Amino acid sequence: MAFVLLFIPLLFSSALAYSCQSYTIPLKNISAPSFELSFEIKNQWDITDWTVNEARRDSATAFNGIAGPSSVVGDFDISARFCTPSNATELAQAVLVMTHGLGADKTYWDPTFEGGDKYSLLHAAVSTGYSVFHYDRLGTGNSTKADPHTVVQFPVQVEILASLTRLLLQPNSTYTMDVSIKSAVHFGHSYGSYITAALASAHPELTQAISLSGYSGVFDFFNILIAGWQSRVAALLDPARWGHLPHGYVTPVDLHADSYLEFKAPYFDHRVAEWGFSVKSPYAVGELATLGQTPYDTTNFTKPVQASLCVYQGRYDLSACGGNCDGVLNRTALLWPQANPLDISGTFPAGHSVNLHFNSSLAFAAMLDFVRKNT
Repeated sequence: MAFVLLFIPLLFSSALAYSCQSYTIPLKNISAPSFELSFEIKNQWDITDWTVNEARRDSATAFNGIAGPSSVVGDFDISARFCTPSNATELAQAVLVMTHGLGADKTYWDPTFEGGDKYSLLHAAVSTGYSVFHYDRLGTGNSTKADPHTVVQFPVQVEILASLTRLLLQPNSTYTMDVSIKSAVHFGHSYGSYITAALASAHPELTQAISLSGYSGVFDFFNILIAGWQSRVAALLDPARWGHLPHGYVTPVDLHADSYLEFKAPYFDHRVAEWGFSVKSPYAVGELATLGQTPYDTTNFTKPVQASLCVYQGRYDLSACGGNCDGVLNRTALLWPQANPLDISGTFPAGHSVNLHFNSSLAFAAMLDFVRKNT
């Protein structure tokens, strides 16, 4: 498989003592199983009906959304960024690979507003000495906007993460700023955590350890997410911003619907929520439709797992815990019986987007301590 470097602006920061390169990475002949969907989103009435079907209490049996199996083979451009300490030590040979969730892009890991450093796991990680790779998932940010029904699906996202990881681990990789990467630790948030968990199941040789946030592994509460977001066809909701997107790309109806999922008062700054909504990246309906359709077995994964709603769990996470995580992670532990060690806790005062709440630095410190102890 051939990979070509397309675009490399180099950014230096003497104050932060690290440097970054941004890339567009062309992935060729990505092959993955996929699904034919039984529905198509053409207008706002369609997405409203899909919301009702997915949010109803018996959706697991009454509405499947899957017509049958299929497959995808395609070429995709992935927008990514690699950062490493200016005065690198051995720690920099471990790369933290960060995968964001639905409705976000790679800036979730490194917010772009003034003062965003304190909400940046990337900044905390590179300042500690690690290298970091974060990317826009297929269909988000500056990556390829493939068909939101037939192509942008869960199994395809897993295979893309595996392909990107192999690139980073290659000797003399084009994408690591001449840093010789010896190992990868994978971080996921929300939907990105499910992708990361599936990677650990399907390709355990590619990861040294994983840290999952916005995650419980329990699907019982996704109807709360879907109902509350009140998604709309992005191209019709805001034609000036998203009119170029196919109609299967959808987005929360407004700032407050988005904040309903992502945040919990009084543990966040409203201005941070406003920034998050301003950089919202619509998600493909094929992603949610295929998440629960793809089996992956985590029971035999024997490496370190930090499964929580972010090191400390965001206690009030709606989609992972139904708004109260007390006791829910007992079920999470059953999904990783051989993980060694398995680090689960759920007391951090936050909603779903833990990184964007007050005192996120405490969560980052715990995350990075987990990496230090287990790699």
